[in-house]
Amino acid sequence: MNRIWTTMLYLLCPVLTLAQSGPSGAFGSDNGQQPYQPAVPAPTIVSPYGSPYYGYSGGASTAAGSAMNGMANMMSAAGQRNLSNSAAVMNLTQAQRSYIENRNMATNTYFQMRATNKAARAAERTPPPTMEQLARIAKDGAPKLMSHSEMDHVNGRLKWPSALQQPDFEPQRREIDQLFEKLAKYGALDYADQTKVRHAVNEMSSKLKEQIRDIPPQDYVACRNFLRSTLYTATKTDL
Repeated sequence: MNRIWTTMLYLLCPVLTLAQSGPSGAFGSDNGQQPYQPAVPAPTIVSPYGSPYYGYSGGASTAAGSAMNGMANMMSAAGQRNLSNSAAVMNLTQAQRSYIENRNMATNTYFQMRATNKAARAAERTPPPTMEQLARIAKDGAPKLMSHSEMDHVNGRLKWPSALQQPDFEPQRREIDQLFEKLAKYGALDYADQTKVRHAVNEMSSKLKEQIRDIPPQDYVACRNFLRSTLYTATKTDL
């Protein structure tokens, strides 16, 4: 009987020690310690033919001894099962915690990337123009009355750019010269004469566009601005 009780104590001591130490350090703490890694002890196997512990090599020699040996094996198996279940629960809890942390990290990273992208776009975006800038742009882009270098305001004679003095523009140019002589003489044109100026300027503008590949860019811009000023001086409208 003494051998049987000694065997049971040997079997239960490791189980009780692990059971007592497991829950106290299950999840660790946040003081810099390593995260808890649940340990599952190897199953204790008690042979019916002899104890694995040193100093006892004989099996149970009586019916009572065999019964006590079987009871010890059952108690050891129950302890092993409890430890395995506890380790499984702790592993599941740790997996859930890791999943939540990973989701939080992914969410934070996503919003940080959005904020960084938004800040970069805002830095690259030019500020909108002010009201003063818009007014200046509109003023610079508006057509102007013909200057003294473009028109003799005494007799209404126009000083055409060289590109508009080509033979292709002669019919419209002659008509506009006659109408501007009336403008200089009377100070204004009636609606019919304004319509004639508008048609003649539009025809010259269309012919000018057809020659855009043959005329230097600066000459093309100068001719177009001249036509805009011609139309605006006669009709107060833009091309």
